[in-house]
Amino acid sequence: MNLTGKCVVVSGAASGIGRATALLLAAEGAKVALLDIKSDDIETVAKTIWDGGGTALSLAVDVTHAAEVKGAVAKVLAAFGQIDILVNSAGAGWRQSTPFKDLPEGTWEWILDVNVKGTLNLVQAVLGNMVERRTGKIVNLASIAASVGIPGLAVYSASKGAIVSFTKALAMELGPSNINVNCISPGLIESQERLAKTAGNFLERKGKPSEVAELIAFLVSDHASYITGAEFLIDGGRVLGPRGA
Repeated sequence: MNLTGKCVVVSGAASGIGRATALLLAAEGAKVALLDIKSDDIETVAKTIWDGGGTALSLAVDVTHAAEVKGAVAKVLAAFGQIDILVNSAGAGWRQSTPFKDLPEGTWEWILDVNVKGTLNLVQAVLGNMVERRTGKIVNLASIAASVGIPGLAVYSASKGAIVSFTKALAMELGPSNINVNCISPGLIESQERLAKTAGNFLERKGKPSEVAELIAFLVSDHASYITGAEFLIDGGRVLGPRGA
């Protein structure tokens, strides 16, 4: 997956899938802009990339604030000159398992703001450069919750369903500009400790952030140039049905 000469923006790059993706794409030769609200953590990730011979730019950003996102994208363009790839990995809400009737309004607004508004903010901010250059790859992170729902995570499930639908519509809009848009729906991943006791899939283990990163690397490479508007499940077979049925 040679990405030499490509510029990548990864949100949620401080940990989990975002961190694994940033490290892998940097190892494949890309210049990586790391976006996250956790400034110290993304600086650590950036140092790891630089120490490995790569190129990174860390930017502390709250993706729910459009002005911050636009400012960060402007800094990326000033540093690297272009944006070829966007990976929307920033997310919120999977840790808060609460029946919807008991969920405070401020909490569910925050989940929607991060997962939906944050994704839309970043996509819109990078599209000018991509459309002008008639090239680009966008990967949005959804969840198996978008396909089957998860009790106690109703708002999270709704937000990820929105990401799947947004991905499909955006792929249709941007296809004529030679921009591929896809999404990935992970199941239980190792960084999600809260769900560790309920793997519930046919591989009988949690996934690794690096396994999701490998799928992302494929989708942003030239090998996936004819794939757009697709949702990829990576869940160990979790949504196939109950084990032993």
